[in-house]
Amino acid sequence: MKAGPLAAASAVFFFLWAVMPVTLASHGAVSSWSVIFLLSVISLAGSVQFLRTMRRESPRWYRGIPFAAVCTALALWTGVVAWAAPYHLADRAFQLMFLLPPAAALLLSSFSDGCRMRVRIPTIVVAVLGIISLFLAFDAFLNVITPPVPAPGIMEFVGPMYALFLMPLVGVLLVVAGVACR
Repeated sequence: MKAGPLAAASAVFFFLWAVMPVTLASHGAVSSWSVIFLLSVISLAGSVQFLRTMRRESPRWYRGIPFAAVCTALALWTGVVAWAAPYHLADRAFQLMFLLPPAAALLLSSFSDGCRMRVRIPTIVVAVLGIISLFLAFDAFLNVITPPVPAPGIMEFVGPMYALFLMPLVGVLLVVAGVACR
């Protein structure tokens, strides 16, 4: 297995770190949706390439399919809905991103037996972050169903911190896992 597909698959986890400099450098001419669309397409291509490689090397290759599905949904959402729909509908892409870490944990569990021992720590860390991310996704889902309370809650503080610091950690751990299993 090569580290390249996992490095490409990790691109979407650095969305906030990519959006800020691109938006500042372009003085707002390039929207954040364009950057997220590009990163999700890169991640989709990397995850598909990783799945093709894992299909030959591991009997658990199918565990990586949810990551490719979330990347596909994110690419479709930011590529079609964000440009065609009003702004409040486009915000759902950020909520969809909270499904990426649990899917990444499944992606890491699809490694072959010889490699799984070397990536045990990154897999456990990504799984724990995936559990936290599922709580954030559940809160985001509840905010879609019921209107949010006007007062800020704990999720309004945890969500941005999670997206700024812990999502890139998941991306770094994917790259580390790819390098460890070369």
